[in-house]
Amino acid sequence: MAGATGTVVGCRPSDGDVYEPGIEKPGAAGRFDFTLVSSTPAPPALDDNLFVVQVSDPDGNAMFGELSVTLDMPEHGHPSPKQPNISFDAESKAFFLEPMDLFMVGLWRITFNFDGLLDGVSRADSVVFEFCID
Repeated sequence: MAGATGTVVGCRPSDGDVYEPGIEKPGAAGRFDFTLVSSTPAPPALDDNLFVVQVSDPDGNAMFGELSVTLDMPEHGHPSPKQPNISFDAESKAFFLEPMDLFMVGLWRITFNFDGLLDGVSRADSVVFEFCID
């Protein structure tokens, strides 16, 4: 939808990634793979969401480390006002992020940054998922 100045305030469903449980992407540095195991609700929706994320090494082994997230709307130029709580569940070897506050309709960019040990050396990597929230 266009505003008075022609600025896009929403997005097309074809913008961003198509959500499906287990969507996986390689990190930008190629050190780790990032899997969005699930979103509640599914697909991600307006307001608070719970994301379950797993980070794996090149051999597919789930990793423990420091995960952080940035939520922003690239077309609007602002972040989410809340930072989610991030916890690691040792049994499922996954990170739980809640609440992921997607408070406006439009394209959301979700950047995950991870620091972990790979072959005994501290390594960092990141990945971007984008979802159209309507």
